[in-house]
Amino acid sequence: MKRLFLIGLLAPALMLGQKKEELQSIQRDVAQLQEQVKELQRTQDAKMTALQGMLQQAVDASNKVASGLTAMERDVSTKLNEQQSKLVTPVATLGTKVDQMSDDFRSVATNVQDLVRRMGALDSKLADISSAIRTLSSPPPAPVPPGGTAAQSGPPPGMSAETMWQNAFRDYSGGKQEIALTEFMDYVKNFPDTENAPNAQWYIGYMYFNAGQYDDAVKAFDAVLKMPENPKTPEALYYKGVSLMKGERRTEAGTTFRDFLKRYPSNQHVANVHQHLRTLGLEPRATSKKR
Repeated sequence: MKRLFLIGLLAPALMLGQKKEELQSIQRDVAQLQEQVKELQRTQDAKMTALQGMLQQAVDASNKVASGLTAMERDVSTKLNEQQSKLVTPVATLGTKVDQMSDDFRSVATNVQDLVRRMGALDSKLADISSAIRTLSSPPPAPVPPGGTAAQSGPPPGMSAETMWQNAFRDYSGGKQEIALTEFMDYVKNFPDTENAPNAQWYIGYMYFNAGQYDDAVKAFDAVLKMPENPKTPEALYYKGVSLMKGERRTEAGTTFRDFLKRYPSNQHVANVHQHLRTLGLEPRATSKKR
């Protein structure tokens, strides 16, 4: 009984001592944990301080770059303004000179047109003088038999080469072919030495050509070819060949077309001439390659 009583008295003391040791162990663990937390806080503070320093450096660098860019922009703007101010006056001067040159060119073009017009009028006057000289140098007309009329020679009184040409071309353009044909013939007859004489003779041949009178067309184009070389010479030679071909004068047409190719190898009618020669059987046809 005594033993049991002693055990009952000592049990609470033993349990209290054990709990005290456990409490001390827990306190040590808490203290250790607090120390670790403090160490972690110190490390975190150090890292935060370093990060703040780096951030501040980045901000400072950014401010420096921004400041540099602002200075550069200001410098570039200043230089551009200086360059612009330097260029404005020369460009304005150049524009003024270009305008002056344009005015000068227009004036020159007007003067050239006026000169061409005067040359045309002078050509007509020279033709009129030449006609008058031929009339004065020709023998007097034979007396008119009773009841007869004298044949008129030379242009009608007061009719100039320019006026006769304008009348003929106006009637041709207006579709009055018969009247124009007669007027062109009169022009060539009365003013054979003028600049428009080959043109008038070519129109005669071209009107015969369009009317299907191919023999007369050939003769008219031949008359152009007998004149000194002029802008209508290639046209007359080409249409002479076509007139001969349409008039069934095939050999002469071939000769004329070959002469055309020899004399005018770069003319606009060259392709047509080759086609006509193939039609006449005087040039091989192009064969297509089989794929």
